[in-house]
Amino acid sequence: MKTALFVSVIFFACVWSLSRGYSLSDETNLHTAIFPTTYDQNVRPGADRATPLQLNVTFYFQSIKELDESISKFSITGALSVHWSDNRLTWNPSSYGGDLNVTIVPQKKVWVPFLINMLNYDSLQAIGHNDLNLRLDYTGSITWFVPNLFESTCDADLSFYPFDSQTCFLRFYVPGFMPSEIEFYSPNQRMDLSQYSTNGLWDVTETTIYTTTNSLQVQEVYMSISMKRRIVYYVSSLVLPVLLLSFLQLFSFLMPPDCGERVGFSITVLLAVAVYLTLIQDKLPEGSEPSVSYLSYKLLGDFMIAVFIVIGVIIGLRFYIRDDEIIIPSYLQKFHGLVLGGKCCHCRGKRKVSVEEKEAVEDVKQDTVSQSLIWRDIGKATDRFCLLMFGISLTMCNVVYMIVIAAFY
Repeated sequence: MKTALFVSVIFFACVWSLSRGYSLSDETNLHTAIFPTTYDQNVRPGADRATPLQLNVTFYFQSIKELDESISKFSITGALSVHWSDNRLTWNPSSYGGDLNVTIVPQKKVWVPFLINMLNYDSLQAIGHNDLNLRLDYTGSITWFVPNLFESTCDADLSFYPFDSQTCFLRFYVPGFMPSEIEFYSPNQRMDLSQYSTNGLWDVTETTIYTTTNSLQVQEVYMSISMKRRIVYYVSSLVLPVLLLSFLQLFSFLMPPDCGERVGFSITVLLAVAVYLTLIQDKLPEGSEPSVSYLSYKLLGDFMIAVFIVIGVIIGLRFYIRDDEIIIPSYLQKFHGLVLGGKCCHCRGKRKVSVEEKEAVEDVKQDTVSQSLIWRDIGKATDRFCLLMFGISLTMCNVVYMIVIAAFY
């Protein structure tokens, strides 16, 4: 009876001790035990120095902050998670309350990899901060979670702007360590997008994480983000206005010449095209091909056509206001006939005539045609010719641009 009672007391005592969990003093004693004065946070972990320390890297992608093409700056928000094992930081949970399996330790007390982004936009800075904490379990496994704003350089190819796609990179490495000492590993070949917030200007199409060894025999972990620009905003605010504006110039030749607004209208449209060209050039980086957008070439073509349209309007108006007593040259009479279908010469008769008779007949007919034409007719022919030629030029300019974009998109 006494033996059974004694066993019951021991059993309930053990259950109670296990259920009560670890205390503050248990965790304090643990930190004192695992961080003796002999622990050196400047020495990388690993009992076998011939075996490289494996760093498991995961990236939790939060959002795209900006991609400024003019200064080649790319920045995102997210968290870099690095996992490794330190054999010096192990303990037996049964010695510390029975369930002290994980504890939180300051970053400055343990060895952490000195990660550097090789594509950092500003001055070189290490990832992480001394005030950050790490999770350490009893097997010596450490999880380092570093939220941050990550900035890098990204030279965008803007040939097809605003219908372009871009790929930007983050490149991390640990200075001073070779692949035989520290080895990167990515459990997932993609970024974690569970917390990703949609960007208003970019759609993320693909993310990758992989490791490589550069020419200096230093191992790096690459993180790439492929993005596609959202085109609705740019089509409505840039492409369509430019397209409509280019054809608006043609109405200069349909306006009545007596209204006095032809030159002003054509110059206004010319300035509007110049403003759009300036806006795009300010946004894009100063660089040579292939960074120059095809849209810039299109706008440059529209601008040159607009210049010639202004010249055509001025020449046409000079014909309208010229005195009819001035004789119209023969080449302008032929030009009028080609454009408006007028007859500049007559067919030959059926009977044979001499050379002198031919010349006499031609002179009479030429005088008749010349008397029937006035300078206003030459102005109308000029308007018709300019409307046709510049219309074809603008159409070809836009069609070629659309074909180039469609081939890429």
